[in-house]
Amino acid sequence: MDSASALQEFLRPPTPLRNLKREEAILDRAETSRFRIVPGTENDVEEVAVYRWGKADRRILLVHGWGGKAAQFFSFVGPLLESGFEVIGFDAPAHGLSSGTFASGPAFARAARMIAGGAVHGIIGHSLGAAATVIALAQGLVAERVVFLSPASFIELLLEEFIRLRKIPEPVAIELRQRFAARYAAEIVSVPLMVKAFRIPVLIFHDPNDRDIPFSHGEAIAAAWPGAELIPASVGHWRIMRDQTVIEQTIRFLNG
Repeated sequence: MDSASALQEFLRPPTPLRNLKREEAILDRAETSRFRIVPGTENDVEEVAVYRWGKADRRILLVHGWGGKAAQFFSFVGPLLESGFEVIGFDAPAHGLSSGTFASGPAFARAARMIAGGAVHGIIGHSLGAAATVIALAQGLVAERVVFLSPASFIELLLEEFIRLRKIPEPVAIELRQRFAARYAAEIVSVPLMVKAFRIPVLIFHDPNDRDIPFSHGEAIAAAWPGAELIPASVGHWRIMRDQTVIEQTIRFLNG
């Protein structure tokens, strides 16, 4: 594997899993649409699947994580609607029902900005979706409140983990790091660097024993983001999206 193919592999999401019945059920309740991004961020064309539930002045944008999809927020949608919010979700490029082969935080962020239309009441971001949310906010998306679930903070650390797991030889790894640095500016891949100037209220939930994204990522964001609140939640990286306590605290926070 050379450095070019290694970077492509890093930007290729895992094969999507079959929808759970609860995921299919929540999509059946949504108003669905698609829009094209040409040229795309990581693909020539990115046709993005968008889902909307309810209609209200206060809109909540859901941003899923790497290898995820909007339907994974199925436990959040009902409670958000009951609280008077409109809910918007999307499958990022190369995820779910959206087209594309490759994806990245900037690709997620660009889709989020286009779907949000400039401003939303709140954003809930999971894992890489949290990093993408920060990129979108830094690029002009407006939100009154933000909630992160198991957020990813340092993308370069994820690249190093990819190098370790794939056992990429060091000469190739050096070139891979150079390609990555040339493609993505430091302020895009380091979430704490971007959030230092933020003044939006943010609530962060993270499992101290998270096996996918270490707790230190959430800690780094909380330390850099003025006024951030970090709540340890011992519910795992994926189950955090279905935990009732997390959902209830999130809605209270979004209601201000």
